[in-house]
Amino acid sequence: MKKLTLSGIIAFALLAVSIFAVSPAGAADEGAEGPLYMFDMAHKEIFSPVKTGELDFSEFAAMLEENGRVETNTELLTPALLRGVDAYIIAAPSQELTVDDIAVLRSYVRLGGDLLVLVHIAPPIARLSESFGILTSNFIVAEGENTIGGEVQDFMVRDFNFHPVTDGLTEVAFYGSWALKAQGQGWSVASTSEKAWADLNRNRVKDEGEPTSSFGVVAVSRLGGGKVVVVADDAPFANKFIDEADNRKLADNIIRWFAE
Repeated sequence: MKKLTLSGIIAFALLAVSIFAVSPAGAADEGAEGPLYMFDMAHKEIFSPVKTGELDFSEFAAMLEENGRVETNTELLTPALLRGVDAYIIAAPSQELTVDDIAVLRSYVRLGGDLLVLVHIAPPIARLSESFGILTSNFIVAEGENTIGGEVQDFMVRDFNFHPVTDGLTEVAFYGSWALKAQGQGWSVASTSEKAWADLNRNRVKDEGEPTSSFGVVAVSRLGGGKVVVVADDAPFANKFIDEADNRKLADNIIRWFAE
């Protein structure tokens, strides 16, 4: 057998330490920390993931914290800012995302980041969602069936396409939703009934000329290595409504899909 010199023994020992210290310990540390979820607060979001009001998102944020870490961002979107962020969440912004914002987010998703958009007001996110093949309407949806308390703009969504985001869902409660139309790489995975209509004048009455149709309300997309989910109403994730119907399961499904 060939004998190792003292210098050879030292070199081998250092190599072994580097292999066994970096690989298992690094993997364990990463698993302990979990994914990093970041809420956008840079576009005048109406509700907050850290406040506990009825329409805030602290319950949803707590779900995310069970799986990883949650942070908020109030700064300009840049690639450097998003480096290391596993999922970026834009919930109820009232200020429109700029062309530069959209370019940064598209690059982020292409490189493997995940994006969740919860719509409260459609115009601020319309160009963003369209860039991923998901068009957002300029009208509120009203329902002809499955209403909640007889209110046509509050309804249960019961029509789901097979997808990890909709796995096991029976119904999801919506409280004032826009409509989504998927094209290109986008795909609608949850829709209203066929008796829903576009409430163009928002008077909650089916008027002549207002089209009746099944409208998408949850849509998904992919770009490069990342995933995108757009929900046309932020209410299912609000503290007041997250425990209604299968709302919490919808949130959990999205978290799980992002983790795949």
